[in-house]
Amino acid sequence: MVENEKTVLLLGSNIEPRKAFIADALALLREEFGREERLSGIYESEPWGFDAQVPFLNRVVVFETGKTPQEVLKICLDVEQKLGRKRKDGSGFVSRTIDVDVLYFGNKIVETKNLTIPHPALHLRRFTLLPLVEVIPGFVHPVLKKDNKALLNECADNLNVVLFEG
Repeated sequence: MVENEKTVLLLGSNIEPRKAFIADALALLREEFGREERLSGIYESEPWGFDAQVPFLNRVVVFETGKTPQEVLKICLDVEQKLGRKRKDGSGFVSRTIDVDVLYFGNKIVETKNLTIPHPALHLRRFTLLPLVEVIPGFVHPVLKKDNKALLNECADNLNVVLFEG
């Protein structure tokens, strides 16, 4: 039995219907984890790291779970697959129906072949940091030793990220 930890996930989509994919992913995650502890608003941003016609919608959700980090990853990958995500071999970013990233797992640091926690690009992305600051501004990144608000203030990413009203 694993001690309960807060798992912090980022949901993202830039294939229509984006908002429905975010909602469907959240519903599937609730089936696995129960009711979330915290849920950010939905933010819209330009794609990060590649060009695409449709902007991304992103949302942070915090669950408490007794599952292991690997079990959480498997659930996230299963949700992506159920919602039509097609992963391609190789590097490079592409448009997707849904992306479910594990940002934090309590204060744990995990480095395996298929999982790195905290998410290695978390501090570089305004679209991740804005919703994180909304729900857990004072949470301290276990590697960088700075809270999410400080990470946002130091973030060099200048892509436009706005609260989504649609």
